[in-house]
Amino acid sequence: MSILPLALWGGFVASVVWFILGGALYMNPFTAKIYHNAENAPALKKWPGVPKYLGLMYLSSLIECILAAIVYLVMKSVLPVGPIPRGLAFGLVLIAVRIVPRFLDMWMQTTYPNRLLWIEGINGSIGSFIIALTYAYVI
Repeated sequence: MSILPLALWGGFVASVVWFILGGALYMNPFTAKIYHNAENAPALKKWPGVPKYLGLMYLSSLIECILAAIVYLVMKSVLPVGPIPRGLAFGLVLIAVRIVPRFLDMWMQTTYPNRLLWIEGINGSIGSFIIALTYAYVI
């Protein structure tokens, strides 16, 4: 089977899984309170409506998951055998190319609150493993 249909399918499934689990990570009472307390930080963009924000967030996640699925499919033959080892290994790749550079860039160049940066880093790492494990089981 061609890479593109597999990447579209895997990216779609991973984006839905991540959007649901990411919602739980970011909208739980503990994390939501931290974000609420930082609402007036100058580095945070103000969104006029939640539906538009969520729609754009999902679209962004979908595109990112499809692109990562393409990379996963290209790398699959050099990853460990078995869904869990393969997913964990690819999750580390995603953390190395998605989370660490973004975290360092935001920390060095913005006034984004440090507490939120750490939440983004931790939740983004969890998300990377979730996405990678989804690929390992679906594609």
